[in-house]
Amino acid sequence: MFYKILSLDGGGSWALVQARVLLDIYGDIRGHELLRQFDLAIANSGGSLVLACLCNDMKLTEVVSVFRNEDQRKQVFSKLSFWEKLNWRNIASLTNVLGPKYSSERKLIGLENVLKSKDHLFNEGTIAKPIVDTPLNELPAIIKKESLQLLIVGFDYFHERVSFFRSNTNSATDKFNGGKFFQVTLAYAIHSSSNAPVNYFDRPAEIQISRLGKEDTRTTWYWDGAVSGFNNPVLAGLIEAITNNQMSIGEYCILSIGTGTGSKAVLTDYQSSTDPEIRAIYEKNKNNPFAITDSSSGFLQDVKKIAGSILDDPPDSATFIAYSILDPSLSNKANLIRINPCINPEKNNDGVYDVPAVYKNITGGSERFKAVMELGMDAVEDEQVDLINEVCDKFIVTNGSDCLPNQLIRGDTSNPVFLGQRNYKEAKDKWMLCK
Repeated sequence: MFYKILSLDGGGSWALVQARVLLDIYGDIRGHELLRQFDLAIANSGGSLVLACLCNDMKLTEVVSVFRNEDQRKQVFSKLSFWEKLNWRNIASLTNVLGPKYSSERKLIGLENVLKSKDHLFNEGTIAKPIVDTPLNELPAIIKKESLQLLIVGFDYFHERVSFFRSNTNSATDKFNGGKFFQVTLAYAIHSSSNAPVNYFDRPAEIQISRLGKEDTRTTWYWDGAVSGFNNPVLAGLIEAITNNQMSIGEYCILSIGTGTGSKAVLTDYQSSTDPEIRAIYEKNKNNPFAITDSSSGFLQDVKKIAGSILDDPPDSATFIAYSILDPSLSNKANLIRINPCINPEKNNDGVYDVPAVYKNITGGSERFKAVMELGMDAVEDEQVDLINEVCDKFIVTNGSDCLPNQLIRGDTSNPVFLGQRNYKEAKDKWMLCK
């Protein structure tokens, strides 16, 4: 019997990928029915909103609709006004190069509004208070699986360290804190976890935490869990499971779903290569919009890159470490299934990077692919999210047609030795053996 873990990456509007994948695997079931099929669910940022929707007992088509609804997206990504940008802490925003764009305070209101409007159990009178206003430790009973562990990742602003908002009041990983357990509502947990700094939200998420069984309620402040290096939270989820369960490593089965990965072809080091063939590739791609060849840097560029890098999963590191725990021999037999579309240009026979084959057969494919590569996590407008939905269509393919590749855990398909599955169909098929 498997111990099953669901891990959901951060990624803002790109978490639509996760909703689409879950819908394809499980069909249009309700969130509680899906969660009862897992023993632990962990999420960060955009993934925490998907998890919140599941806790809200929404159908998976409804979860998809949350990410497809422009009005609801704009409630979460509420733009700062010109006057708000004049605030000293937001002044960099006026440059349109660096600085926050959205209100953290209005994000919380937006998250609560979106989830309360789709809270079937509360609206039908089945429960006494909305799911978003319910502490995490009370949710497993409502979901009707008391053993279910829920975790959402945040970054404590003043303590400068990761925080895990847990449903398990007796987690072994918490035994070093003197028996203190601070409960937090689902709304506050996802507000903290989805609060990306520097280029997105204007201030740390301000939330209330309460010590269980004591008269001790406090205000604390958080940035997005990605700041702590857990944008892909799979490793933290596995450690939480291992420390709380006495079972063999082979009994763990993990479904880790990302929000898209990829970039232009990075050729900055090709210029200095002593290999003439490598230098030739650099020369052919110097003015290519699908390649990065400029190796210059600067302060604003440095800050922008650092701010963006914390919101990504460095190539398969978290998944690889988690996999190595399950299978130190790296035999590709462990049940850690990573599902994440790769959005990269492809090198043609002439050594020039171009759009993937699946974009060549559609009208305006080159321009659409360029637009996809330029999208940030804060895709708000309908035409932007339509591009993400199109990525899903070109990735979630099970009929043998051409598709976007799946992120491998380690290696690449040019080498016969790699970890992971090459495409969505292979990954889904492997997960179905656990499901």
